[in-house]
Amino acid sequence: MKYNLAHIMRRAWGLRRTTRHSFRTCLRLAWAEAKGQKAYTFNMENARASISAYLVKLAAALVDIHQQHKYDALRAALLAPVDALGIAVLDGKTVGLCKYAVRNA
Repeated sequence: MKYNLAHIMRRAWGLRRTTRHSFRTCLRLAWAEAKGQKAYTFNMENARASISAYLVKLAAALVDIHQQHKYDALRAALLAPVDALGIAVLDGKTVGLCKYAVRNA
């Protein structure tokens, strides 16, 4: 499939001007939009400690495949690339899990 690279770059620069995220984050969002995927930003800067604490609690209570999936998704979120401001681009389900982990850490 061919993508309109000029449109993607214009969209990324437009996001940069309006959101003030790093260009790397805006480019990831523009590419996800061009591919028809939903992508969200999540501020990992303040949430890393809470997510790590929740992962420790979750690792002690792994009993079914659902909890194992949550554990794997949260570990992947912690390893996701972040920009200088601590913003990561994640899918909606992972963002929801991260917010849940921050609330229940």
